[in-house]
Order: sequence, then structure tokens, then C-alpha cells
Amino acid sequence: MRSIKGKNSIYKIIRKLGSGGFAEVLLAMSKDKLVIIKLPKEDELARRLIKEEAITLEELSKPFPHDNIVAFIEWIPYLSALVEEYIPGYTLDKAFSSRRATQNDAIRIALGILSALEKIHSFGIVHGDIKPDNIILPKPLHPVLIDLGIARAIGGRSMAGTPGWSALEFMKGEVSPEADIYSIGVLLLFLISGIDPESSIGPQDIPKRISGHLRYVLEKALSSNPWERFGSAKEMAIALMGAKIPARSKPRIIVQGKIISLSDKLTFGRVKRQGGTGKADVSLQEIGSHRALPPGPPIGWAEIAKVGTEYWISDKGVLGGLWIYEGSWKKILDHPLKNGQLISFGIRRRGNYLLPYVPARIYLR
Repeated sequence: MRSIKGKNSIYKIIRKLGSGGFAEVLLAMSKDKLVIIKLPKEDELARRLIKEEAITLEELSKPFPHDNIVAFIEWIPYLSALVEEYIPGYTLDKAFSSRRATQNDAIRIALGILSALEKIHSFGIVHGDIKPDNIILPKPLHPVLIDLGIARAIGGRSMAGTPGWSALEFMKGEVSPEADIYSIGVLLLFLISGIDPESSIGPQDIPKRISGHLRYVLEKALSSNPWERFGSAKEMAIALMGAKIPARSKPRIIVQGKIISLSDKLTFGRVKRQGGTGKADVSLQEIGSHRALPPGPPIGWAEIAKVGTEYWISDKGVLGGLWIYEGSWKKILDHPLKNGQLISFGIRRRGNYLLPYVPARIYLR
């Protein structure tokens, strides 16, 4: 195959770059720029996974690409091929194969990936495979995250992972943003100390020479308990920049990376409460991407209230409904909350999958 015809261009194949579990990766020329083409292997699962990756990458590239995420170019249906941006430079595993990063440089690289994760997680998606050979440095200390082939919807079931780099719970099938937080902790250890784990690691594996706020960050990120890690990519980024996360004296809810303290009663929704003029305490429209919210008029809200010693969540007309994850997504009207509970304001369908519109995590400690 010397060329591939797409909707936007005719791509002249230069050479094969490699082959993964589900696809062949080709380097091609489009007019005056290089691109990457992923061709699925000859089975239905491979074609489905490449298509899912294309849909995810196209969503993440709108309204414009993120600086730290490879950009979508086009989907070629007749070949089930994904065309994406070519990122020049070395992968992290090659860039740091014979040298270690300073702590400051490692933090700068991690902050770039956390910025990418903040956007990925806001779409209800977990990358699931953050490791050095899935990160390229087109410029010094400027990482770009590639390969969303095993990315999965929050609350879904993972299909694969990389032992040592993917969190243990992700390897067992559980998909949550905390799994990516764990991988960032492993990435920091790799950059600073050259640790390339073959199995799960934890705080006990942090070198003694690492101290101060970086040790604090690593201890939290590498906890075996997902709920003891940082609650969001943004929270971890804040901690990496030197600020300790306040002790959790109050319960809290994390909505698309924004931390909100829970009081005895809290309302949150799109814009205004139905039948009233006051805004909800938390506007989901202000927190999340407008593209990630359900279509329709900005009405309806949800409420969390303390009842005795328990917190309950109630649907007060949320557009798209209020959903809770307990092994699978189910729609609720009133429901008692548990620590670490995953909820969503509205659900969208993509093929056979349910994806959360605006995912939130409840922390009750």
C-alpha cells in the first residue's frame, strides 16, 4: 500500500513505525506535513477499538487540540483507520534511558501530563496506560500524551493495561481517574530514579533521598487504596507545585476536577432552579465543558443533604437524570451515598457503552 485516500487528503505512506496489540502504526505524508496512521489488525475487536480511540481523540481535539494531547486529524471508514498528528521527538523511555531528571524537571513533565488528564477526565474518560513510551517530548520538558487505545469511560470496565504502570484496580477491570493518578506517581519515580516496575509498587518504593512535598505527593499518588490518592489531576498538580492539600475535615465532592466542600445541604445544577430565581450553589455549566453537558434548556438541579449521619443525593429535575455507579450505571431519584461513590449528571450512549456526562466523586471521610 503506497497511499491511502482520506476525506481531507491523500496520504503517501513513508514507512511502518511499529505494531501494537491491535494496530499497525504508519508514518505518512499529507501535502506538506507528516502524520500518523493507525490501521487495525484483521479482526473485529481491533477495528472496534481503533474506532473508539478515534471517537475519543476527536472529542478531545474540539474545539481545538490540547497542547499535551496528540491531535485528531480524521477517521477513514473504509479502512477503519485513524489519522492523527505526528509528534516529533523522543519518547520519555528513550529520552531518559541513560540519565535521570532533576526533581524540578520531573515535576514540570508531570504537570504537563496532569493538564492533559484534567481534560481527558472531564470528558468522563480514563487514559489507563500512562507510561514513558506513550509520552513524547517534541520540545524539552513539554510532554505530549499519545495512544488512547485502551482509554475507557469512567465506571466502565478496562480491557488491558501495563503491569507496574497501570494501577492494580485498573488491571482488575475498575476504571476511575484515580488509576491515572497512580500512573503519574510511577512516572515521577521513573524520571527521578529510573524505576521501571514490572509489578505494582507503593510508597515503600520511594527512595529515601526524596523528601519534602515531593515525597508527600508520591506517597498519596502511589497508595494502594484509590480513595487515598489525589481526587483529581488538578489536585495533584496543585500539590506538585508545593501546596499541601488541606486535611479533609469536611466531606467533599470533586466535579470534573473542581473540589467542593460538602455542608449539611448543597444544590448543584446547570443554571437556575426550576420555579425560582436563585442559582444552584454549584453551576455545572461553569465547571464543565459545554460540549460535555447534555443538550437542552439549562434547568434542573440535584441536591445533597445530610440526613442523620448519612448523606443522601436527590434528583430535582437534572436534565438527563442523576446516575450512580454500583457495578453498572443506574438511574436514581434518592440514594444514600458511600465514600468514593461515583455519580453522573446525565448519561450519554456511545455504541454499547454508557458514558457519564459530568462525572463526580464523593469523598465522605
